[in-house]
Amino acid sequence: MDYKKISEDLKKLLGLEGSPVAVKLLKEEDEHRAMKLEKKRHCEFIQDARLGGVSGYATCEEHLCKGGAGVMGICDLPGPVADGSMYHKLGNYSTPEAAKETVEAIPVVTGKYRASLYAPLEDTDFEPDSVVFIVKPAQALRLSQAYLHSRGGRMAGDYSGIQSLCADAVAAVKERGIPNMTLGCNGSRKYAGVKPEELIIGIPAAELEGIVDALKKFAEEWG
Repeated sequence: MDYKKISEDLKKLLGLEGSPVAVKLLKEEDEHRAMKLEKKRHCEFIQDARLGGVSGYATCEEHLCKGGAGVMGICDLPGPVADGSMYHKLGNYSTPEAAKETVEAIPVVTGKYRASLYAPLEDTDFEPDSVVFIVKPAQALRLSQAYLHSRGGRMAGDYSGIQSLCADAVAAVKERGIPNMTLGCNGSRKYAGVKPEELIIGIPAAELEGIVDALKKFAEEWG
């Protein structure tokens, strides 16, 4: 797949700020020539690729947010994250039971991985597990319409306001094979600078060509 051309088309047709970001989870046997990233959070790695053109990989050691790395199978989930007690203490939920119920429903990848790999879509030389878009609502609308153009149906927006760019935009997409929309979380907005007017959609890479074709038709018919 010509990811460079697809990325150019997506940025032009949608008027994106920055690039869509390709994310792949690497197993021990996977070899890839990429630089090791400095310690940051998964959501920050995505923003660095999106807005700064940074490509590279991060092992558990480089992931500052172990909750995000945990749902992607790179680290073990810390106990207070896994049982929800951290989110209860932070005030996200009024009871430990509500927090526990929520974290138990969060998408988690099956299997273990050694690292997460990131690249702006136009620089991608690997098959992504998810392509992450940080967009405004009108751009999300066009992406949704383009995805549904040939198949019909409805889009999924499965989220809880925590672990958004990791669980919602990567783990859910990898495990389910369909796009997922999420509204971000306190961490991604605080540390990665996701703007109040932006939301996130993770899309399987295999769907991108069809999405571009549909967007071109929309541009012809709707302007």
